[in-house]
Amino acid sequence: MSRPIGPLVDAGATEATAASRRTPTSPDDAPEGRRPWHGIVLGTLAVALGWSALCNLAVNVLQAGGDLSVAVPSPLTRSLPLFAVSTFVVLLVLVLLVALTARVWVPCGLLLGAAVLLGAVDHTKLVLRDEPLYPSDLTFVSQLGFVSDMVTPGAVLAIVVVTLAAVLAGVLPGRLLSHRFPPLEDRHRRYDVVATRAATVLVCALVLGYLHGFNDPSNRARALFEGAGARWAPWSQSGTYLVNGFVAGTLFNLDPVLMHRPDGYGRRTMQRLADRYAAEAAAFNAGRDPAALDDTNVVVVLSESFSDPARVAGVRLSRDPIPFTRSVMGSTASGSMLTQHLGGGTANVEFEALTGMSVSELTVQASAPYQVLVPRSREFPSAARYLTATGHRAIGVHPFSATTYGRDKVYPRLGFADLVDQDHMRHRGRAGHGAYISDDAAFREVTDRIATSRRPLFVNLVTMQNHRPYGGQFGARTRVGGVSGDTLTQAQDYVGGLERSDAALRRFLSRLTASGEPTAVVFYGDHLPGFWPGDLRKRTGERAFHETPYFLWSTTGPLPSPKVRESSPMYFLPDLADGLGAPLPAYWMLLHDLRAEIPALRPGEYVLPDGRGVQERDLSPRARRLLHDYRLVQYDLSVGRRYAESALLSPPNG
Repeated sequence: MSRPIGPLVDAGATEATAASRRTPTSPDDAPEGRRPWHGIVLGTLAVALGWSALCNLAVNVLQAGGDLSVAVPSPLTRSLPLFAVSTFVVLLVLVLLVALTARVWVPCGLLLGAAVLLGAVDHTKLVLRDEPLYPSDLTFVSQLGFVSDMVTPGAVLAIVVVTLAAVLAGVLPGRLLSHRFPPLEDRHRRYDVVATRAATVLVCALVLGYLHGFNDPSNRARALFEGAGARWAPWSQSGTYLVNGFVAGTLFNLDPVLMHRPDGYGRRTMQRLADRYAAEAAAFNAGRDPAALDDTNVVVVLSESFSDPARVAGVRLSRDPIPFTRSVMGSTASGSMLTQHLGGGTANVEFEALTGMSVSELTVQASAPYQVLVPRSREFPSAARYLTATGHRAIGVHPFSATTYGRDKVYPRLGFADLVDQDHMRHRGRAGHGAYISDDAAFREVTDRIATSRRPLFVNLVTMQNHRPYGGQFGARTRVGGVSGDTLTQAQDYVGGLERSDAALRRFLSRLTASGEPTAVVFYGDHLPGFWPGDLRKRTGERAFHETPYFLWSTTGPLPSPKVRESSPMYFLPDLADGLGAPLPAYWMLLHDLRAEIPALRPGEYVLPDGRGVQERDLSPRARRLLHDYRLVQYDLSVGRRYAESALLSPPNG
């Protein structure tokens, strides 16, 4: 029986079809509709380059608040080559993501979303705190609630919506162009593709890893940026970011040199310096009571955003919102503290007060010592360690999360035996409709701890009541004039918080006096709030806008006022010990001498006893010598070998 011809023909056709689907031996043999591998790669690189430039431009435009004159590169200026170099860095990140995911448009969308998010957050921080977004700010990712409290819900929502829109703007084109840019994988060339992707990941990772050493003097990437026109503002991080772009500003803050090595630093130099100040301290301490601090509680109060609104030019107040604070300042050692920051930087001011080390003498990249400096050591020199050696128990009290600014990790290194945060406080009351634990509750926590401790305490209290946002928390008896709109709403609420803080401070000092225990208090505000508009800031003056009230107080009686009432927080504890008639260790002796010549300092400015702010070259020879000694000591204790730690910080009679 003959077999049908049809099936034989179909089988042959099937075999031919199967053969036609085999992988072509060369790109020229590729079937119609399939692009050769190298064409896909070249097309992908072209898209990645253009998209990287878009992401770089987006983050710079948003960082500048939409000011195109700042953010958009011009062929007639040095910004165009600098923009090109920065775009190459963004390209490395994008190519790395593409190679890892074997996708084009999903990484594009994610990168654009990240650029929008970083630019918006950076601009917000520049407005609120006059400083840009640092790599060390990544520590706040786990504290989103704290971060969101610093901006309005509307601003947070706007940032989220725009970020998601940017992600979609990258992903949706992938749907439309998927036939032009398919996934970077090919079943018939699997091993070639995997090898190419792996090599790309390796190369990009190595180059990005090399960029991490951007601040190494021998780093060629930094030389490339500087050759393209990058210029670093020594005392202005905001200037560094805005002038050079977000990418360059971020690289400038990666793994930085935290403090420049002073001339002459070494073991012998530090031994001679320590011997000199120890001898001076011994002469100074002659006749002083070596037990002056032994049974005295020492309480340092950093009052969040506490300032004197009457000093803001153009603002009118119907009454004084801080009458008790002002009366205390008139009867004991007090003055104005020169802070480094506006609207933020609390931990930096706290760092200065606890360590006697000025942030102004660190490099501009070491803008967050609690994040980049203290964690490098298992133990870090501080007043907590010194007073523990004199018999005190050192505790921190912070009516918020212990992880804020990494205090849960920083405080043990500074020598604190315990950190009492909001979850471990006995008193947790709020003031009015306040978002945070009140100052009154925080003060009660301190007095309770003192009353139940067998040993004298050294307490570092960082309050939270007057932390932003402002609006609808506190009722105020004081009426605010001279401002309007949202500024008026915030100012009115802020003043109401000050009234409550002032009343809580009165009750706190009264309870300490009634307790019968000798207690000394340092009280200061860390910075002004950030809501005051720029025109008032300009009218008030830059330095005045960085000054907050402080006073030194004791249950044993008024403390003598310093000759110069302006001060930096690094001087507080040496001044307190001096006022109480206690002997000074060699380190505090150096600070005592330096205060007489430079009573306050901040980046690029040294305040003289007559109140003038000058640059270093305008200091007297004695002031320059003391400043150099101080830098040697700060370098030795912070990033150096600590040759002189024992000699400088040992109790005078220990």
